Amino acid sequence: MPHCCRRTVAKNVIYGLELRGANRKEARERAQRYISLVGLEGFEEAYPHELSGGMQQRANLARALAADPEILLMDEPFAALDAQTREFMQQELLKVWSQTRKTVLFITHQIDEAIFLADRVVVMSTRPGRIKAIFDIDIPRPRTLRTKRDPVFLKYLDDIWVLIEEEVRKSGQFMLDEE
Repeated sequence: MPHCCRRTVAKNVIYGLELRGANRKEARERAQRYISLVGLEGFEEAYPHELSGGMQQRANLARALAADPEILLMDEPFAALDAQTREFMQQELLKVWSQTRKTVLFITHQIDEAIFLADRVVVMSTRPGRIKAIFDIDIPRPRTLRTKRDPVFLKYLDDIWVLIEEEVRKSGQFMLDEE
């Protein structure tokens, strides 16, 4: 069983701080602050297998934030979640970001997720992976799930999809009908 699975939520969040030599009291206080921030109060003594997928992701986020990184790298963090949980986690991430203002490099294949979360979306080409385009997302914050139905949001979605479709056609992986 992986080491993280034998630790409670609180002990998982504290783990990185322990490795950095933080004193116990300070590590516990810091862990509790981030556990609260991600909405897991009351689950400090729960084990990962006792949590839903969304709660596990929130625990991972608390652990990462407790380490106080300059940049938070999130590589497809919501990919394994069902559609509704994914939407709620996007809102949770925006809430956490609004309170921490951490720089987040968020990697996703979900165009709507990228637009909803980001200030800037970078579209990559297929092999070799290069930057194809950069979109500065000019949608006011705070954003809610209704933002995804806004005409400005949908315009970004269409513009990015056109670029993705070009890459798919170039790759020859799929036979796409011409409109």
